[in-house]
Amino acid sequence: MDRILSVGNKIELSKIKKNKDDDAVTYVSQILDMKDEKIVAAMPISEGHIVPIEPGSRMHAYFYTVKGIFSCEILVTERGKEGNIYIMEVECTTELKKFQRRQFYRLPCTIEGYFRKLTDTELLRFQHDNIVPEDTQDVDKGIIVDISGGGLRIMTEKPLEKNNYIYIRFPVEMNIGNRDIEVVGRVILSLESPNRKDCYDNRIQFKGISHELRETVVKYIFEQQRIIQRKERGEHFGKENTGN
Repeated sequence: MDRILSVGNKIELSKIKKNKDDDAVTYVSQILDMKDEKIVAAMPISEGHIVPIEPGSRMHAYFYTVKGIFSCEILVTERGKEGNIYIMEVECTTELKKFQRRQFYRLPCTIEGYFRKLTDTELLRFQHDNIVPEDTQDVDKGIIVDISGGGLRIMTEKPLEKNNYIYIRFPVEMNIGNRDIEVVGRVILSLESPNRKDCYDNRIQFKGISHELRETVVKYIFEQQRIIQRKERGEHFGKENTGN
């Protein structure tokens, strides 16, 4: 472990959900020291306030190192204070694995999606408690043209205002069955399409997405990649057979 991790590495942490209704929030920390098989990390800070992680908490961890991003599950064993810094001791409970960021691979697609801007009240609840609003209001329709674990592009009839937070719902077909993905995203860019009038290309970054939901999106992308690869191999072999 000490050959991979080092003091100063950034850590992304998210609590392991006990059930699907639990809120999932991502925190940022940093390695301060290494003691045998334990890691001393800074207690996370969110919106200027220290987040006191309780001993016994189990979390997903992503370590940003010079050798890449590594992930594992961790257990918080102790917490305390050294000088003016609040700290926690953690230990890895699963093997460190290099994290292949498939979520940043953008899968071309054509998926009908529904969206609307968050109300001021919904935005406050989301920013404070990471609560995704319910689909209880009128929504607009758009076409998602590519998707990754980090966000998506959606074509709409009207431009979306940059930095607005929007609710998005879209269906995915997976081996385990079909399901709707509901997530909040921030508008990064909105440009009029050069190919069509009254059509806008919007780039959306997922915000506050849970580890489980992100993994679902990544799994969907991976499954679709395999389908595309099988089709391409089938077409290739078909052409070879025709040639013979």
